[in-house]
Amino acid sequence: MFREKLKREIEVIKNNGLYRFLREKGDNILDFSSNDYLCLSKHPEVIEAVKEGLKYGTGSTGSRLTSGNINHQRLEEKIAEFKETERSLVYSSGYATNVGVISALCKKGDLILSDKLNHASIIDGCRLSKADVLIYNHCDVEHLYNLIEENWKKFNNLFIITDGVFSMDGDIAPLKDLKKIADEFNAILIIDDAHGTGVLGNGKGSLKHFNLKPSDNIIQIGTLSKAIGGLGGFVCGIEEVIEYLINTSRSFIFSTALPPHVVEGCTKAFEIIERGDVVKKLQKNIKIANEIFKKNGFIKNNNLTPIYPFIFKEKTMEIAEHLIKNNIFCVGIRYPTVPKGSERIRVSINVGHKKEDFELLCEKIKEAC
Repeated sequence: MFREKLKREIEVIKNNGLYRFLREKGDNILDFSSNDYLCLSKHPEVIEAVKEGLKYGTGSTGSRLTSGNINHQRLEEKIAEFKETERSLVYSSGYATNVGVISALCKKGDLILSDKLNHASIIDGCRLSKADVLIYNHCDVEHLYNLIEENWKKFNNLFIITDGVFSMDGDIAPLKDLKKIADEFNAILIIDDAHGTGVLGNGKGSLKHFNLKPSDNIIQIGTLSKAIGGLGGFVCGIEEVIEYLINTSRSFIFSTALPPHVVEGCTKAFEIIERGDVVKKLQKNIKIANEIFKKNGFIKNNNLTPIYPFIFKEKTMEIAEHLIKNNIFCVGIRYPTVPKGSERIRVSINVGHKKEDFELLCEKIKEAC
């Protein structure tokens, strides 16, 4: 009976054109979907660091508070230094970080103000918290200000939560304005910099991009699985925030710690980013992509990040299939990941791409259209 119920529901998903399935990515394929912006997942130095880390074994065998605290604190010290904060804390994934941080810090009697296009992990963290939640229009500083002005006296604490770089559009949150509002209303600003770390501000992230310094009312969240090329997530800020999360954040306390060889690889990746060369190479590729994508009519304005949304609406999945058939991996993104009517090919570029790769992508998209 349960099986039949699930079959019917799956059929509804298929009939609505929303069916998802797992697709293998071949070896000899041009990849425009990966978040490995700096190609550090395959960097020789990172791979050597991972091999060295295998001396600890293939897994950490327990949570950080039991047997799993092996080499993790060295990575946390490196992240705190990299982000110029007092301390950092590593989680098992970026998703677990957002869910764990938000649900631990935001309580009943508090108010969260969340950008309309925030990542699903932020949304779920807000849902798990006991705080009230108000959604402000995407990057709309005036709307945010009005919401706070109308409501701030009713609550104990205010939290403004935003992506640093938005994963589906590639645009950057107006952090200078958000910081001003946070300061004015004594609010905490939480920035999920998953797509900004390793990309903006010489790799230091969105905060550095705006020449903003970390402060007591800023909490930075990030992932180790995108530009860092590994696995996991992190939060960094003042000492007291990290100490509090170690004691209260359920997705940290009750998760097995990252495998130690992954930790070694991520530590090496941060060291490579600090040298600066690989970040400069990414920015150079973004400029090249801007020229080619503008010339072909897919974008109007220059990008600062490696994420390009090509909006094709109902034609999106058809175009994505055509690209796959031509050995270009560039998946279509549709509802509910993005709003209806904004279905898109999400093009994600990296340091390994060449000018001719961008030209070939444009040629095959036009062919499909």
